[in-house]
Amino acid sequence: MTAPAYVTSKVVEAMAPAASAALDKFYYPPVASVTVSYPKDAFRLDGTSALPEGGLTGFGQLHPRSQGIRTLGTIYSSSLFKDDKRQPDGEFMILNYIGGARDTAVKDMTDEALVTAIHEDALKTILKPGTPPPKVVGVKVWEKAIPQFNVGHLDVLADAKRGLKEAGCDGLFLGGNYTAGVALGRCVEFGVEQAAELETYIASVKAKELAR
Repeated sequence: MTAPAYVTSKVVEAMAPAASAALDKFYYPPVASVTVSYPKDAFRLDGTSALPEGGLTGFGQLHPRSQGIRTLGTIYSSSLFKDDKRQPDGEFMILNYIGGARDTAVKDMTDEALVTAIHEDALKTILKPGTPPPKVVGVKVWEKAIPQFNVGHLDVLADAKRGLKEAGCDGLFLGGNYTAGVALGRCVEFGVEQAAELETYIASVKAKELAR
């Protein structure tokens, strides 16, 4: 089952209450995604990602809290998807993420306030001074976004698996980004690993049936 932990918790609550209680312990903080578009010539020319003709090149940028930047990270959408024509000529689109476990207030902010917050950060990092607010493409607040791998995470996961086994749910496997890692690559790797586990489980069940 690859649903988020809080969804899986509700699904198994009646048949495996101990597993459900463990799954409810995983924390998903809120994160907002804010997509905006600026004129290509609004970006500074002195940055390592700057292009002489305007805009940016590369994947994007991440900001540790020590920088004093509220935005968690920015993806250079117009660079990554430059062949898709996702914005009018002369514009450059970026996708910003803001929030997280140390900034949960984003779930109560208006769209306008979120746009203002990321714009102020962009002025500190990639925009020319005095650049006016951007064209807003889209704002979405995910109240439960990325699961946090806090201290004791694997112990809680073990408790959930144990709860399923003790409830007789041996054939129910837990998957999803809270089980092995949130990166896309790691999710794919885990899928391959779990496929092997499922294959072994199915073989063992068939063997037991044949032995009867």
